[in-house]
Amino acid sequence: MTRKQKRLSVIVAGLAFLAAATGLTFYALGQKASYFY
Repeated sequence: MTRKQKRLSVIVAGLAFLAAATGLTFYALGQKASYFY
Protein backbone atom coordinates (compact mmCIF):
# COMPACT_ATOMS: atom_id res chain seq x y z
CA MET A 1 0.00 0.00 0.00
CA THR A 2 1.48 3.33 -1.04
CA ARG A 3 1.34 6.46 1.09
CA LYS A 4 -1.24 7.93 -1.27
CA GLN A 5 -3.49 4.89 -0.89
CA LYS A 6 -3.07 4.96 2.89
CA ARG A 7 -4.03 8.65 3.05
CA LEU A 8 -7.02 8.02 0.79
CA SER A 9 -8.23 5.13 2.95
CA VAL A 10 -7.93 7.31 6.09
CA ILE A 11 -9.97 10.07 4.42
CA VAL A 12 -12.61 7.59 3.25
CA ALA A 13 -12.81 6.04 6.73
CA GLY A 14 -13.19 9.48 8.29
CA LEU A 15 -15.95 10.45 5.87
CA ALA A 16 -17.75 7.15 6.46
CA PHE A 17 -17.53 7.71 10.23
CA LEU A 18 -18.89 11.26 9.88
CA ALA A 19 -21.72 10.04 7.64
CA ALA A 20 -22.64 7.31 10.13
CA ALA A 21 -22.58 9.76 13.05
CA THR A 22 -24.72 12.27 11.14
CA GLY A 23 -27.20 9.60 10.09
CA LEU A 24 -27.50 8.27 13.63
CA THR A 25 -27.96 11.80 15.00
CA PHE A 26 -30.73 12.61 12.52
CA TYR A 27 -32.34 9.22 13.20
CA ALA A 28 -32.28 9.86 16.97
CA LEU A 29 -33.68 13.38 16.49
CA GLY A 30 -36.42 11.98 14.28
CA GLN A 31 -37.35 9.45 16.96
CA LYS A 32 -37.46 12.20 19.60
CA ALA A 33 -39.51 14.51 17.39
CA SER A 34 -42.09 11.76 16.89
CA TYR A 35 -42.58 11.65 20.67
CA PHE A 36 -43.31 15.38 20.86
CA TYR A 37 -45.86 15.48 18.05
